[in-house]
Amino acid sequence: MNDLFVSTLNSNALALLKILLIALLGVILVRTKVFTSADVSSFSSLMILVLYPAMIFSKTILTLKPDEFPLWWVLPLLGVGLIAIGSLLAMLLFATDLKKKRNLIPLTSMQNAGYLALPLGQAIYPAQFDLYALYTFLIIMGLNPILWTLGKFLNTAREGVKFSLRQIITPPFVALSLGIFFVLTGWHRFLPRPFIEVADLTGSATVPIANFILGAVLGGISLKIWPSFGDVLKVTTIKLVLLPLVTVLLMIWFQTGKENRLLSDVILIQAASPPAIAILIQIKKWGGDEQTLGSLMLISYCGCLVAIPLWLAIWKIL
Repeated sequence: MNDLFVSTLNSNALALLKILLIALLGVILVRTKVFTSADVSSFSSLMILVLYPAMIFSKTILTLKPDEFPLWWVLPLLGVGLIAIGSLLAMLLFATDLKKKRNLIPLTSMQNAGYLALPLGQAIYPAQFDLYALYTFLIIMGLNPILWTLGKFLNTAREGVKFSLRQIITPPFVALSLGIFFVLTGWHRFLPRPFIEVADLTGSATVPIANFILGAVLGGISLKIWPSFGDVLKVTTIKLVLLPLVTVLLMIWFQTGKENRLLSDVILIQAASPPAIAILIQIKKWGGDEQTLGSLMLISYCGCLVAIPLWLAIWKIL
């Protein structure tokens, strides 16, 4: 077997395993009632309102260089494209029962773009993490508006869910928008250096707390009832096999790896990542089939232990 393939597979699998072992601490603390659901909600609020925006703003200010990366605006469109491909695959596989299974579409098309991808990037690409994080944030910029509008509607699977701009204008979205605005106008040069450094230092807590929140949310999923084998097979096949495969084929077609290897790795990690944790957060707040979606999500996270390292190793040797 190709030595490069094996070494890449082993190193990436080890990095992902370390992340999920840290997340396991969150699972244990929730299962043993050391932390309650209210505590997890508080951590999530801290992440969304303070840490994540601080990290996004500082990394954007420090890393985004339009002269060197003039096509930065393509990445939000890539985020939308991943959702479109995943949704199309889901509609094809669930075509005979699409109305009843519409709440499974976000599981196949809306990935954990931050809470898993950021810690994984820090583990695999420590020397390039700032640029990796910027690419990730730009993809999330295209993902989040759909996740919190169409995704929320499909997840809650009930009538009366109305559109609101507040669903899109979240603190992370505002932080990224402001960061891009300051860079494009050149006003970032007038920001006090201590302000940027404080934001960067505050944002540095994002990755470890993201690991904990990931484990804590998964730890709250009941293990008593499991979904049908057919649903498990379709969701995992789309999320962990077909979507990454289509992504690889498109990147080969557009020769993405030759232009920017780090960017192509970021895109592939996004394509092979399990479903967004926000899906469960939405269900807890607005209702929905928490048991089915939660158990499918837990299975997907177990599957990503194999899928992400395997796809990165395959991509490495192509």
